[in-house]
Amino acid sequence: MSRPTVEQLHFPEFKRAVERAIVAGTRITPKERDRWSKYVATHNVRESNFQAYARGLFDNLEPLILDEGPPWGGYYMWSPVEEVALRWNKPPRPPGT
Repeated sequence: MSRPTVEQLHFPEFKRAVERAIVAGTRITPKERDRWSKYVATHNVRESNFQAYARGLFDNLEPLILDEGPPWGGYYMWSPVEEVALRWNKPPRPPGT
C-alpha cells in the first residue's frame, strides 16, 4: 500500500486555479460543512495528518478543496501571506482493490 505524499506547488499558478474554481463554483471551504465532509469521505483524506504535517512546515495555513478534475482538483493547505500551497496526493488504488 502506497503512502500519501505532499507536494509544494507554484503559488501563482495555484492562485489562478483558485480564482477559476471560485468562478466555476468548485472551490470548497471548511464553512461548507456538507460539501466538505462529502469530499473528504469520498477521497479518504486524512485531514488531521495532513494538517499537522503542513503546519509543521509553514505557519498560517488554511485548508481548501478544489473539487474538479486534474490538474488542480484536490485537498490543499495554503497561505496567501506566505505564498505557499501544499497538495495532499493519495496514490491511486491498484486495479481490483
